[in-house]
Amino acid sequence: MARVLLAFWRCKCGIRVKVVAEEDASSSNKQIASCPKCREPHEILADKIISVTEDIFEDSPAAVSCGEKERLLVAQNKAFDIYRRGASRLAEATATVAHADYEFLASRVRAARQSFLEIRKQFDEHTAKHGC
Repeated sequence: MARVLLAFWRCKCGIRVKVVAEEDASSSNKQIASCPKCREPHEILADKIISVTEDIFEDSPAAVSCGEKERLLVAQNKAFDIYRRGASRLAEATATVAHADYEFLASRVRAARQSFLEIRKQFDEHTAKHGC
């Protein structure tokens, strides 16, 4: 007989995540639930994930929208995506392009990584300072 369970965690991006899942008493399967904001994976002991949502209490500071936090989170996600795609292209090109082209791609990946790290630092500082 399956039973419904709730799992909560605070994600690295600062939000509280709520997962509704089902588990069978006779099994111990693991599923991966991703944060709805930043897609950070989190392991859940369950057979089936029903929903993954941001957990907001009406009285919590997280219920109040922070424009700067949202802007930084969007910028961080875009910067990470650019870095990830560049690193993937660089890995694919390793044995197939001229050295000069490889160095050019590598410098772009380094710049994308630096941009991502700087935006992530700004995001972390903002959330620490404002508690949002």
